[in-house]
Amino acid sequence: MLTYLTTAKIIRTLYEISVLNSKGQFRNDWRYRCRNLVSELAYFSEIEGRVHFVCDLREAKIFCKFSEAAWSIVQGQPDDTYLRKNKGSTHGEHIVPISLVQRIAFNMLKDSASDEEVANMLSSLVEVVFITRDEKILLDSSIRNLGYGLKTTMPQGWNQDVFNYEWSKANRYARLDIAGIKLAQQTINNCLNLEL
Repeated sequence: MLTYLTTAKIIRTLYEISVLNSKGQFRNDWRYRCRNLVSELAYFSEIEGRVHFVCDLREAKIFCKFSEAAWSIVQGQPDDTYLRKNKGSTHGEHIVPISLVQRIAFNMLKDSASDEEVANMLSSLVEVVFITRDEKILLDSSIRNLGYGLKTTMPQGWNQDVFNYEWSKANRYARLDIAGIKLAQQTINNCLNLEL
């Protein structure tokens, strides 16, 4: 939980120092810094009190979930494939769009949430699942283009799954579910956040 708590404290600092405009958005590049910060969090794990960064396929197969299609693809790739440069035909997809996670964090801070509450939200909603490029296109493309139009949003009614910031009740995989993207059973218990 240390990594999530540290990130929550940084988000609070960014939120509190006067870098927000009248619409509650970061001015200039601050919002991108915050999104990058939250996005990177999806590749970190805490093992035996030490923070660990998942950077190659060998580690991803241990700590991350894969769709069935992506899992079959990576079986033919070398385990030392560096995730950032050699993504091939798979894509690390945030289960909840980072821009939405950022908005939720700001709303929580606006409602006087504690760092621990924000950290709990981050640990519940920030996760990467490896999917295929075709599955990514299906998620991101508009309905008019035969996709689901869920690049930056969750399916309609998703917020109804959450009551009073009880993030463990949220269907984190709602975007994948609606697009019919099934998780590979071999990776179903993989998790960066070992406390979940």
